[in-house]
Amino acid sequence: MSGKVSKPSEKIKRKASLSRQKTSEKTRDGLSVEAQKSRTSARIRAAVFGLFALLSALMASGIWGVDGRFSFWVDKVGGSEVSFSISIGLLWAALTAVFAATAVRQFVRGADFRWRRAVGFVAPLLVFGLLARLLDGTTANLTVFLTNTLSFAIPVGIGAIAGIVAERSGFLNIAVEGKLLVGALVGSVVSSITGVAFLGPIGGAISGALISLFLAILGIRYKVDQIIAGTVINIGAVGITSVIFQRILQPYREFNNPVNIDPIQIPILSDIPVIGPVLFSLSPYFYIALALVLFFSYMIFKTRWGLRLRSSGELPSAAGTVGVNVIRLRYRAMIIAGLLAGFGGTFISLGGTGGFAENSSAGKGFIALAAVIFGAWNPVYAFGAALIFGMASSAASLLAGLGVKFPPQILGSVPYVVTIIVVAGLIGRVRGPASAGRPYDQG
Repeated sequence: MSGKVSKPSEKIKRKASLSRQKTSEKTRDGLSVEAQKSRTSARIRAAVFGLFALLSALMASGIWGVDGRFSFWVDKVGGSEVSFSISIGLLWAALTAVFAATAVRQFVRGADFRWRRAVGFVAPLLVFGLLARLLDGTTANLTVFLTNTLSFAIPVGIGAIAGIVAERSGFLNIAVEGKLLVGALVGSVVSSITGVAFLGPIGGAISGALISLFLAILGIRYKVDQIIAGTVINIGAVGITSVIFQRILQPYREFNNPVNIDPIQIPILSDIPVIGPVLFSLSPYFYIALALVLFFSYMIFKTRWGLRLRSSGELPSAAGTVGVNVIRLRYRAMIIAGLLAGFGGTFISLGGTGGFAENSSAGKGFIALAAVIFGAWNPVYAFGAALIFGMASSAASLLAGLGVKFPPQILGSVPYVVTIIVVAGLIGRVRGPASAGRPYDQG
């Protein structure tokens, strides 16, 4: 799979380049239409970063001299604690400088500036600054905040990878939410019946693959609209899991008493003060998620299989003419995506929550799709987006737990607001696989 790119693969690249010639017309200032759009988007992003710099400066001037109080667990969760304070005004002054520098670099470098990396760096600082301001002197434990952030990113990140694999092949994987939900249910039931921890994730993954195969048959063989089919599966998953929960799992609780997959302590690394409890004492799901990000980043962008996958999503007709079986490739991609989504869903019920709960996916599948778009169909960027969204969710949970009077729905809406901004093209042009969602007949 990772061998040298063959001559047919080179033909795919040539045909893809020919398809882009339509966007090469020159504008009055000598730029192509594509370059003009990229330059406009870059200037809009620079203006947005500049606006945030101005707002940060106003925030810093209004709270100068106010301190935020935080703490870390040093050796383990619930162990010895170290506290510290930081000037909130100084923090927002630093944010002002970062936003201003980012705005300048964006304006100078234009379309060449990698704005997603900048957002990945700035967004956590912004969330932390907002958290410090809203706490208003209340001490917050950052170990809890950061571990909750990483935990939230697990199902969202794995679901995002599932969406990327399917959509890179040309199939719109709208049903991630339904697969997460069914995977959580099946994982809990299988683990409860067998009493074997690792069988729960396997059962959930298989259930996700079966749902994904059903969706693929509808979309590929019968050419049902993929968005409608995925939406129906999401709605059906909510209804079916709710009925099973109310009629079976509640009366017979022995079927919803799984073996939890608890966090693991990585030897030596988990003993590092402060860092150990945050990064090296987490659920095995998190480390598997990181491995999946690296694996699929390599497979999609560095192997012959990945080139064929991407060509099937961009120009399936060109891929088909050089011998790629697009239909079979899409089926396989959908099964892989189902395995991933079902496996990610089992974390919801087996990651220490005590079993399955009604509608326990709580929109994580939709946030995963938001991460796919924000991450430009790249596993690394998508997982980074999942972490940013996780910080917003963790901040809302922390504020609610500490009794801070702040509507948690505002922070909870951040993933969707960001996605709307990105999809609308206000801070950058987002282009998904060109043929995603379009039926294809193998010639």
